[in-house]
Amino acid sequence: MPMIKTNDLTKTFGDVTAVDHVNFTVEHGSIHGFVGPNGAGKTTAMKMLVGHLTPSAGKVQIDGHSAGSIKAKEKLGYSPQEPAFYETMSGRAYLEYLGRVAGVEQPQSRATELLDWLDLTDDAEKHIGGYSGGMKRRLSLAQAMVHRPELLILDEPTAGLDPSGRRTIIESLKDLTDRGLTVFVSSHVLAELEQFIDTVSILIDGELIETGTIDEVQAKYGAETYTVQTTDNSAVVELITDKPWINDVWVDSGAVQVTTDDPTTFKTELQSLLADQGILLESLQQAGGLEDTFADVVDQRQTREEQ
Repeated sequence: MPMIKTNDLTKTFGDVTAVDHVNFTVEHGSIHGFVGPNGAGKTTAMKMLVGHLTPSAGKVQIDGHSAGSIKAKEKLGYSPQEPAFYETMSGRAYLEYLGRVAGVEQPQSRATELLDWLDLTDDAEKHIGGYSGGMKRRLSLAQAMVHRPELLILDEPTAGLDPSGRRTIIESLKDLTDRGLTVFVSSHVLAELEQFIDTVSILIDGELIETGTIDEVQAKYGAETYTVQTTDNSAVVELITDKPWINDVWVDSGAVQVTTDDPTTFKTELQSLLADQGILLESLQQAGGLEDTFADVVDQRQTREEQ
């Protein structure tokens, strides 16, 4: 039995169909990415998964239980795109309070565990109102984890964060599946998302256009990124991060990952920069990229609509 299963999930607001007969499944212990442009219906769909909105038609099951039921709510934790807190409370007091409300055994110990895991211990006694955006994002993740859920539903968990804050959240998410959790996460930073998800669903204008593993979806649309290996990868990231022919760059599994809209200029300029700095290019490989895949999905949909 999958952790999440939707069957013709639909939500209308008057004459507007925000989510239109969407079908997908998410297996236990996986990280599933939910992507689409602004206004695609992602947040509306996620609110139906959580039970905050009632479907106009169709249904959602969370580990076999109807979304919104007590049993389904016990299974999941939710971090919204714009989390709200009692900002006059300290981070520690807030998590302890939530633990008591949720009936968690030893809420003080649970709060300490989460604060330590998300690197908030040094700021645990400060008022939440004084937290940075990154600290609030991490606290929102802790809030969703207080009652030890089996499923996390996260709406844009890295939105508005600097690179350091995004890395902290990403590393935390990678750690969750090692603990046996299932994660359903939306994000518009696609190159970042593909670093840690197993499967993906693409939503456009309320319709599910593609769903499957990253490899399956990318193979269908032929998208690409580049994997670069050099004798000094850290220096390479600094050299090319702000170049106009670079969309995004990061280090993963000991190699530099690059997305670009101008591969010809990228390859030419990269080799020139490396030669100037005395850095040896050991390998340059082309591979599929989720950001390019998404662009191809959108382009193909627009082409069909124009025909």
